Amino acid sequence: MKISTHMLKNLIHEVPNNLKELTNGYITEIESYESLVVASGLATGHVLTCVDHPNSDHLHVTTVDLGNGLVEQIVCGAPNVAAGQYVIVATPGAVLPGNFEIKRSKIRGVESNGMICSLRELGIEDKYVEDKYKDGIFYYNEAVPLGVDPLPFLNLNQDSMELSLTPNRADLLSVLGFAYDLSAVLNKKLIYHEETPFESEQLNPVVVQNETEGCYRYFARTLNHVKIKSSPEWLRSDLIASGIRPINNVVDVTNYVMLELGVPLHAFDRNKFETDKVVIRDAKEGEEVVTLDGIKRILSKKDIVITNGLYPVALAGVMGLENTMVDNDTDSIILEAASFDPKRIGETSKRLDLRSDSSLRFERGIDETRVRMAINRAATLLYELANAEVTKEIAYTGIPYPKPVKIELHVEKVNKYLGIALTKEALRDILRRLNIIPVSEDVYLVPSYRNDLRIEADLIEEVARIYGLNNIPMTLPKTNQLGHYSKRQTQVLKFRRLLRHMGLNEVLNYSLLKTAEVNLFTLPSEDVISVLHPLSEDKKSLRHSLINGLVENAKYHASRQINDLKCFEVGKVYYSHEEPVHVAGLLMGNYQQIAWSKQGLETSFYVLKGLVDALLKHFDLVPTYEKQTQIEGFHPGVCANILIKDQVVGVLGKLHPSLGIDAYTFELSLEKLMTYIEPQPKFEVISKYPNITRDLAFVVDRGIEVGKITKLIEQTARKFLVDLTLFDVYRDEKLGDLKQSLAYSLTFNSKEKTLEAADVDKLMKSIVNRLQFEFKAELRG
Repeated sequence: MKISTHMLKNLIHEVPNNLKELTNGYITEIESYESLVVASGLATGHVLTCVDHPNSDHLHVTTVDLGNGLVEQIVCGAPNVAAGQYVIVATPGAVLPGNFEIKRSKIRGVESNGMICSLRELGIEDKYVEDKYKDGIFYYNEAVPLGVDPLPFLNLNQDSMELSLTPNRADLLSVLGFAYDLSAVLNKKLIYHEETPFESEQLNPVVVQNETEGCYRYFARTLNHVKIKSSPEWLRSDLIASGIRPINNVVDVTNYVMLELGVPLHAFDRNKFETDKVVIRDAKEGEEVVTLDGIKRILSKKDIVITNGLYPVALAGVMGLENTMVDNDTDSIILEAASFDPKRIGETSKRLDLRSDSSLRFERGIDETRVRMAINRAATLLYELANAEVTKEIAYTGIPYPKPVKIELHVEKVNKYLGIALTKEALRDILRRLNIIPVSEDVYLVPSYRNDLRIEADLIEEVARIYGLNNIPMTLPKTNQLGHYSKRQTQVLKFRRLLRHMGLNEVLNYSLLKTAEVNLFTLPSEDVISVLHPLSEDKKSLRHSLINGLVENAKYHASRQINDLKCFEVGKVYYSHEEPVHVAGLLMGNYQQIAWSKQGLETSFYVLKGLVDALLKHFDLVPTYEKQTQIEGFHPGVCANILIKDQVVGVLGKLHPSLGIDAYTFELSLEKLMTYIEPQPKFEVISKYPNITRDLAFVVDRGIEVGKITKLIEQTARKFLVDLTLFDVYRDEKLGDLKQSLAYSLTFNSKEKTLEAADVDKLMKSIVNRLQFEFKAELRG
């Protein structure tokens, strides 16, 4: 939102010089604050004579009266320069935009003492300049005093201030709304009265009919004998300072009132309108219209249209249509001011990708009490600037106005929350400055233009803002307790610290991604949360896995020839009923580079598995693994579930080749892991009896998972087996194409006695019998 300081001064006559600092400190952040014209040494002049340059076919030699008896000769190349014009002159020593200094010089042998300026040379963009001035100098339409500052006559002696607005501050989308806030900061009274236009005796023939719930209220006036022309310079400059291109006096007035009051208006050419009936209805599915920008739009039944009873003439709240646009031949108009359902206007604007100043204001919500005020203000300006004849009475349809908002607020609670010591009188004074008035003891009435104030906390924030955030003392809360991390926070920090110690770099990724990719690294789930109005399809749904982000990190690095990557992330994943915290890591390329060797430790499934084992070992957790083939984003032959006590707590594996990244990744649910982490490690007495070690080799089918064999051995040996190591895997044609030999080392011990050979033989026999029964294992000699 851009604010014209001239429009602001119409409401608050004494605008302070430190406006930028006040706005930043008390109202909202300012993105830019610029003067419309940044130049020095300018003066008004009167062209006395204008003759052709003797040595040029396009230059002119002029004499210009600068007042006080000073007449200068100036060479000018503009084709529209002529004797008798009142112009803007940059005198010798003047500095124009771009740090361009004007000096006395000779142009093709003729002395020139200054420059007659075009608006472009003053820094005004071409799109804001009238056609008659675009290719030449600017000249005033009437006589002006000579030798004085020319900018006030054009209303160019003002600044343009661009506000950075949050979605809840719809009131700041108007100069009046900003002026109300500034008046509260300055503690100066602002008064704005609704204008009543001079009406003719002719009755307004227009009848309004509302057939949709999406229109809250609609006003329409007819104005006859309208004269279409350029707007006066003060109006044009105010629009330019507000970032809006002047078009003609009718369109400019509707834009001006929208900027001033925050209520969008639209003018229809009455002759093109064909009827005296305005019907507001829902659009028909597939209905086609052509908007003012010349683009054909296909509507849905959720859109709202303004019609003449026969066909649409405007897309409500967004843009008018080409079939009733005001042009140079227009001599009668129907002026509308209305209020629409913000949600439906927002949906229409987004679906059609058609953003406008009107749709922005309707989406945020306008002040319902200003709609009638806006149509009267516009009618008054058109009476003055377009010689319009305003017909009597306003055609209207609408629902009851919303009830005023009342909020209970106690000074004790304000002081408690803000840490200040306001009296009730001081509190009321601050709220009065904001036009928030008491209606009973500790109950306050909120003005209609502040639709962001709905609860007690909102008022407390307003008090803090006007009181001055810098004036609130910085004090620590009083407590006899020391702050500390919770058990959960401590464990999460430990996971992060351990992974950093293992050489992984921590990353933070977006929680939003494509809907189709939510379950890429998890089992399929329909519990997907999506944003109603995403900025893009790539950021539409909340993640179920952290791996999606890590894969994007890997692709980003690989595209820049960085092929060694070790990274991890700790963050939430999102479901409708919970937001569990996960940890995920990704390895790509070399895990560790050995300085004296050309080859380092290359990342593999077993390097990743070792990293996960080492990570969990710090918490006295011993994971087991089982094959996983159902997750789309993993290589089906190189993927496993991670289990703690037979419960799946995560997954690890190689990325699917279709992703185009040769990397390995894991993900663990910290929520599940924390249920197994003991507050203190368990300590056991070291056995004083000797170990007995036996080796066992046997042949089984290759299709049998080694993890199942290991689990069976552990279950059979129970508490006497203290170590089990697979130390050899042998495959050979002699064994058969579908066979393999596995060799285990088994270590036995008892804390109660020395195990004898017979005890171990009995255990070994039980293991062999179960292997033969369960897996058809064949012992090797």
